[in-house]
Amino acid sequence: MQIDRRGLLVGGAGVAGALMLAGCAPRAERTDVSDWPTEVGDEPVTIDWWSANIATNTGGDLRPRLIEEFRKAYPNVRVNVVAAPADTDTNRTTLTTQIAAGSQSPDVIHGDIAWPGQFAENKLAVPVGQLVPDDFWDQYPEGLRTAARVNGEYFMFPVYIDNSFLVYRQDLLDKHGLQVPDSWEEVVRTSKKLIDEGDVDYGFVWQGNVYEGMTCNAVEFVADAGGRFTDAEVTKSTATSSEVRRGLEFMNSLVKDGITPRAALTYIEQASLDAFTTGRAAFLRNWSYAYDTANSPDASSVAGKVGIRSRPGFDGTDETNTAIGGWGSYINPHTAHPAAALAWARWLADEDAQQLIVREGGVIPARTASLTSPDAVAAAKPQYAIAADYTLVPRPTATAFYPKMSQGIYVNANSIAAGQSAVSTGTSRMQRQMDVALAGQAL
Repeated sequence: MQIDRRGLLVGGAGVAGALMLAGCAPRAERTDVSDWPTEVGDEPVTIDWWSANIATNTGGDLRPRLIEEFRKAYPNVRVNVVAAPADTDTNRTTLTTQIAAGSQSPDVIHGDIAWPGQFAENKLAVPVGQLVPDDFWDQYPEGLRTAARVNGEYFMFPVYIDNSFLVYRQDLLDKHGLQVPDSWEEVVRTSKKLIDEGDVDYGFVWQGNVYEGMTCNAVEFVADAGGRFTDAEVTKSTATSSEVRRGLEFMNSLVKDGITPRAALTYIEQASLDAFTTGRAAFLRNWSYAYDTANSPDASSVAGKVGIRSRPGFDGTDETNTAIGGWGSYINPHTAHPAAALAWARWLADEDAQQLIVREGGVIPARTASLTSPDAVAAAKPQYAIAADYTLVPRPTATAFYPKMSQGIYVNANSIAAGQSAVSTGTSRMQRQMDVALAGQAL
């Protein structure tokens, strides 16, 4: 696969020079990625790492500790942190502009797991699969490998993932002698009882606003029904399939039957978490941090009364699904320090960094074996044990047009859940819009 090496030709001109040259430079020379140097030399080198904060298990920033441990293995490589915007869309837009202009910096990008398609199509990241042994990728779950690949090539080294979970009021289940629900149908029945008893205002809350979080919820419910929103190659939408319709019909029924409040169709993560931590809801679908927050006396009125489990499936199924969130490392194709950039990106994905994340991080390591390691057992985080058995469901991100694809999903899923569109009408419109997005056209 061909990559742009213009950044290597710019030399020491720096970011400003690279940006200035980008407008008048001749056609960039391209070289095969297999020509890249992979061994770090003896000369001191500094690379720029574009990254927002990575949480520790005490609420701090894990980045200094990661750099400290990396330099024990690579003392000649200094990692300079370039603070990235916390907002993911702003982060991506800023990078797209900067790298497309030929900037050498940042050398390594800490980026969202939803970016491979866009970064691959626009040559914003190096295809890294050929830079490491083939069996390197075996240490990650299949769903994560799928998310990192575009047309069979890897563009991202995984760093950490995020899974969604079902958080619940254990005290209310105990009060009524109820078991933790094993299916969505049981979640509905238990919710109705707890609402009828006056214990809670809401049964089950999740993120239904017109944004990416709704896409994640919709992807999960459709996976529970045995379906997906596109074909395996992400070339056409399958939104009118019976499985997609079943998943979206269930979302609609949650709102229609009063299990989920209509207000949840305006919820993002924090609003749904607030509904749970203030005691108004019995069940919550949210990401891994939500359990810790719900059990924190400083942040929750229900601390100490909360349990956590995997998202259940429908009656008759044993598989539990979660959409994949998380972040990984992308290498700038214009970097002036390819070997050092590769060393840092690979190290973050490999065992030493992954075990550090287990011991000190507030996120879930990407590496499968790290979830069941002695360090993970000692950490006693229930999210790790659940994550080890999860089926990871990627969003259809292996396309440069994923943002528009996602818009086609979340706008129509919100309308269907609200009862504003019939399932048949909404899914037909969703399929048309997704196919238009896949063709590179505006919705």
